[in-house]
Amino acid sequence: MKNLNNKILNYKKITKRKVPKIIYKEYYENIIPRNPFVFLEKIYEFFIKSIISVFANILIISRTENAKIKRKRVILNIFELFNSKQYNFIWLSITFYMLISFVAVIFIVNFLNLVINDNITTFKNLVSNLVKKQELNTQYSTFQPLFNNIVFNKFIPGGEIFLSLDEIDVSSNFKLYSWIPGSVIALPSLYISAGGYGKLVTAFNTIYYHKKTGTFIGNKLKGLYLVLGISFLLWFFSTLYIFSQASIYNNHQTLSYGLSDFAYLSFIILFFVFSFLFLFKEGPSFKLSYKSIYRGVFVSFLPSLFLVIIYTYLNKILNYSKYGAAVGFFFSIGFFINWYVYFMFLGIVFNSSYYKSYVSSHTIPKKIYSLFVF
Repeated sequence: MKNLNNKILNYKKITKRKVPKIIYKEYYENIIPRNPFVFLEKIYEFFIKSIISVFANILIISRTENAKIKRKRVILNIFELFNSKQYNFIWLSITFYMLISFVAVIFIVNFLNLVINDNITTFKNLVSNLVKKQELNTQYSTFQPLFNNIVFNKFIPGGEIFLSLDEIDVSSNFKLYSWIPGSVIALPSLYISAGGYGKLVTAFNTIYYHKKTGTFIGNKLKGLYLVLGISFLLWFFSTLYIFSQASIYNNHQTLSYGLSDFAYLSFIILFFVFSFLFLFKEGPSFKLSYKSIYRGVFVSFLPSLFLVIIYTYLNKILNYSKYGAAVGFFFSIGFFINWYVYFMFLGIVFNSSYYKSYVSSHTIPKKIYSLFVF
């Protein structure tokens, strides 16, 4: 191509010139300028492919040459789907709903602690010494302050101030008005969360190419079921963790850091494994065996565990009050939820590619859901 001075300029020379991109149009309107940040995309692709390859080589055993070729094909399918624009739109849209669901999940755990744990004398006697050691205010509840200080505060120091529900008067036999202040926030967030998890059901059906993505009401009801299930798992395993901490203190008259950290990591591992198993098994509107989903559970669980460990030990030296307690709290929760959802979908895509390659090319609807066209 030639400019006004009749000097030959090729594409490479034009793009190297430090001139505004609009000037390129003087030479040729279809010239596409080079992206100076292409190397970042290459690094990202290498990072994601490496993660997928490591998990695939460990979780998909291939002894023959044909099996290895098939595994490589699965790795490429996972990366192409995971890196597609359609996939990015799905997981980014659901991240917001997962963040909102955090409020609903904590409220449900709060409710279960008040209704069940605080009304069982054996439970309260078991943790009585630990409560005295922590110097907690148990005027309204025994287990909720323990959950805030022992479980949540270990993850995000200072976060318990945003979870306190001391205004609830449990001495009044749980009168309706006692729950109104918290319900104003919790019930709308529960409704939004049900819709968000309903979109997760749609995402499962879409990624697996199920013939029906589900109905609006059906997916929302199933989303509510998933929110309640995750809340129950968090309450159950957090209660076991509190009991383990109380047992350590009763036997040693102190909270041994080694035993406490081991108990905390055990709680985190159990919660993540069972929550991912629950979501991957109950989320889709079609039948899946545990044998076909456990690989994706490991893909999702290990990065989430890695981030929790980093949070737990970095938070011992970080001070959120320096930047504002609320800002630090919501930034930490937001980043964790984003990371959690990102790798959860990587696990879903991993399971989908494995299912299509090694199990079946089509899905079988669950009977109870097919009746309601879920």
